[in-house]
Amino acid sequence: MNILFLGGIFSEGDKDNISQKSKGGVQYAADTLQKNYITGFSQSGSVSAVSVINLPFIGAYPKRYQDLFYRPVAARESLERATVLNVGFFNLTIVKNLHKVILAVKSILKEMKGNPDQPQVLVCYSMHLPFLLACYFVKLVKKDTHLCVIVPDLPEYMAVRKGVTKLVFHMLSLVSYSIVSKADSIVAITRDMLNKFDTGIKKVVIEGIADKRYISLSETVQRKKYFLYTGTLDRRYGIRNLLDSYISSGIDDYELFICGDGDDRTYVEGVVAANANVKYFGQLDRDSVLALQRNAALLINPRDNDSEFTRYSFPSKIIEYMSSGVPVLMYRLDGIPEEYYGFCYLIPPGDDGLKLKLLELSKLSDSEFISKGESAKKFIIENKMPDMQVAKLLDAIKGKDHV
Repeated sequence: MNILFLGGIFSEGDKDNISQKSKGGVQYAADTLQKNYITGFSQSGSVSAVSVINLPFIGAYPKRYQDLFYRPVAARESLERATVLNVGFFNLTIVKNLHKVILAVKSILKEMKGNPDQPQVLVCYSMHLPFLLACYFVKLVKKDTHLCVIVPDLPEYMAVRKGVTKLVFHMLSLVSYSIVSKADSIVAITRDMLNKFDTGIKKVVIEGIADKRYISLSETVQRKKYFLYTGTLDRRYGIRNLLDSYISSGIDDYELFICGDGDDRTYVEGVVAANANVKYFGQLDRDSVLALQRNAALLINPRDNDSEFTRYSFPSKIIEYMSSGVPVLMYRLDGIPEEYYGFCYLIPPGDDGLKLKLLELSKLSDSEFISKGESAKKFIIENKMPDMQVAKLLDAIKGKDHV
């Protein structure tokens, strides 16, 4: 089979430009997950060729990106065994989405025309409406194409919206769900997600995929005396709880490092200004973040289980954290499979749970931290690598059940 992957990665030639020209958050997590899928497809013996139709997930001009036009450095690049076809587009707010639909349809049909004899599997990354519309139009023309939609997030939980904006996005999400219901297969990151879609579609759960490049870099090093959070600075994700718990714990032999960007950035900066033991690094490039992770004593995911959206979410940082060989502290969440909990430290329920657990862990020896972190890394290597996870999707496409 041929895989045509419609997504938005940061290609090797463009990733530095995208980082420099973006205003606000950059979708590094989505970039990593897509590349891990592409790696998995490339490693499969049942896949003849992999083509990536790439329209990067960047912010719109003028508020979130410096350029009115996105122009890739190279029209064609390679990633593993895949050919990446970088597509430039008009990046003006709203208009960009219409332009992306047209460009995606043209690019997909052109690529299909070059491989007419092989079964075509069109993989759409995310419920991004321009991508879904493009796939829908392609499916109307090429009815024999197998359409697979990877759903890392449900549209109604992607952001907090109010008023007219909330109504508009609700209507758009209904269109997205309608298109996904016409797909041949769906990949979701939690089992509860699958209940949102029609029962007649082939379904598989893949909560995340490890980055083999990161694992190869993450040899055990001398741990430094800091706890670390990397990710979105959003109250929903527990950043305030983490900061307040650390400050109230009175821990002074471990610093707290924070990386990322988001709506609660001002709160973070206020805490940093008043507390010398808390350091904020802003949003760093991926390599810098991974280096900080490998050298930390403890990696923290402060998202709790109080919100409904946790049933439909697997924090991508969990696999990334565990891959580092550094121990992970997190809450028990509805969206995380039970098998993960034997390889991390769990925050007990209650208002003071995070504070008390931080205090407890601050008294552990380095050898105990290293042992826990290495067991988590081994679990990831043995179960969550690209070839293993993508094999589940390919089996679902072929008709085997993995749900």
